[in-house]
Amino acid sequence: MYFSTPQWDLNLLFLINQQGHSEILNPVMLLVSDSLFLSAFGLVASIIAMWRYKVSLTVVLGLGLTLIASSQICDFAKKETYRVRPYHSIGGTWFHDDGTWKQRPENVAPRSGGSSYPSGHSANAAAAALFLYLAFRKKIVWLLPLLIGYSRIYLGKHFPSDVVAGWALGMAVASILVPLYPALWRRLFSLWMRYRLRV
Repeated sequence: MYFSTPQWDLNLLFLINQQGHSEILNPVMLLVSDSLFLSAFGLVASIIAMWRYKVSLTVVLGLGLTLIASSQICDFAKKETYRVRPYHSIGGTWFHDDGTWKQRPENVAPRSGGSSYPSGHSANAAAAALFLYLAFRKKIVWLLPLLIGYSRIYLGKHFPSDVVAGWALGMAVASILVPLYPALWRRLFSLWMRYRLRV
């Protein structure tokens, strides 16, 4: 798919990635966007939630299924759109590679394709936020997609429109799946009880 990047997209990218580039923010943005850190944090938070706050296992499983669905759909969309990432196409874009911060040269030809649209991190963050908000009604969860979305632009991984599309996709996935979970859990519980009775 061919992308004609609108001017507002470029302006916002420039504002966040180049004008907003800061030695103070650099380590924070790297941490917020690190998939391993986010996965470990989610796992630890889930264990604490079940152990200390008695959050149901079905809530944790529902969140996990929602994230898997969001990730898979997002990966499919990336392959169909094939949009080039900012740090592979826009001169002056800051990005982090091999342990150092670099700026893309102005005179280097952009790549022919990539996996920029939509943002998978943003999609999963939005899916998780909507799921958690519907489960616990805590508005603070909306900071998650905002912070992660900002970090993806800051790191030169995505255009702002990639992030917005990711948010929309993630919330769409969560809004479709969440209402289905009660019936799914009842069905699984029924099958489990039948199995136990046979044993």
